[in-house]
Amino acid sequence: MDLEDELSHEGDREILVAAIERADDAFKKIRPSPSFLSSTPKGILDDLASALERCEVYKAVAGNILFNGSSGPIITSSLLAPRLFDKRSHWDGTKWVEDFPFAADWLIQLLTTQKAKAHLRVAIWGFSVKEEVKITDEMRVLPFSALPDTFSRHRILNRAKDHTGRDLWLSPAHYGVPGAAFELAIPGLSFISEYGYCFGQIYDRQMVTKEFWSFIQAATTGHPVALCTWVDYENRELEFSEGDKWPEWILPEIMPRIQAAVPIDAQRIKQDWEAYGKLPSDTRSSLSRSIDRFVLSKCRHQFVDRVLDLALAFEIAVGGGRGDNAPASWKVAVRSSQMIGGALGVRQELRGKLNHMYHLRSRATHGGTMDSKDLADLKATVNECSQIYVALIQSFLALGAKPDWQRFELEPRTDQ
Repeated sequence: MDLEDELSHEGDREILVAAIERADDAFKKIRPSPSFLSSTPKGILDDLASALERCEVYKAVAGNILFNGSSGPIITSSLLAPRLFDKRSHWDGTKWVEDFPFAADWLIQLLTTQKAKAHLRVAIWGFSVKEEVKITDEMRVLPFSALPDTFSRHRILNRAKDHTGRDLWLSPAHYGVPGAAFELAIPGLSFISEYGYCFGQIYDRQMVTKEFWSFIQAATTGHPVALCTWVDYENRELEFSEGDKWPEWILPEIMPRIQAAVPIDAQRIKQDWEAYGKLPSDTRSSLSRSIDRFVLSKCRHQFVDRVLDLALAFEIAVGGGRGDNAPASWKVAVRSSQMIGGALGVRQELRGKLNHMYHLRSRATHGGTMDSKDLADLKATVNECSQIYVALIQSFLALGAKPDWQRFELEPRTDQ
């Protein structure tokens, strides 16, 4: 708080300091002495609340929404009084010190902040990175251990269990330590607002996060990830109630089972996202729908169901074209193998694998019986074709757009 602000709020400061002194004196006179877990008597908080209602900084924002990182309580004197009373003592780095003016200044700063710099932070299960990489001016990927030491990060680590020899992530209640993190800066998050603009700002960033990580699952990792998000203010003094701040999960429609954190080159994530951002909007739109279906395929627990979603993912990615009445299986096999490219023998092998996937899909769709040998073949085919799908997405990134399929189907991709 600068000198001009201090002078303009001096009257409020005097009111608050005097009220905190009265409250602290009354609290110390309670017999028997309150324990650490004792709640503050209502009469003491009511006196603080009455003092707050006389302050100009309070009157200016009373009834507005204060965003605490996950919810937006309405600003009332009864909401602020307990927090103000707790702030009368603070940790100076070595010990707890009693400082009533500090508490008053904290509240004045809180109530005079309209916008603040914040970060949407995301814990990621499913892969790990060794270094921090800046994806854009506002986005970065980094090891989970490199995140700032905040309350929410502590909460995740405290709830994480040792999953050695077991799945790394099973549900929002059962998981191990994340292998990576993602951070998205929010330069002017609405801290106090009349209409709750903060929720739209957070939602927009969460949708960017969802698109980014759905794409990375299909183009880079090849398997699903689980995301847990929360908001931290850069100025920790604006953390109004960290204990009341709960993270939100971003998960596929079907909850995944994540076996391990696969090491990924963070630079490749940056390169893939930059290439994706250069695609035409219609290409990104169709690939986004295809990628969502691919992620669902990887989350399915039965391989019979996986092959159905995987085939749809291919069809959405390579479908379309004027006067295009060719069977879906033909388009997927021919166009995918052409997109990925290689010598004729390589493309023929890819086409054969995709045709075999459609043969198994047909049996699964039309109720054909499958013995243990067939199921083993299905599992191997789905896993193999999932990797082909990742290669297909990479080929779109390399090409920079969807091709004219009518011409592309007939063009040689490499020398024989």
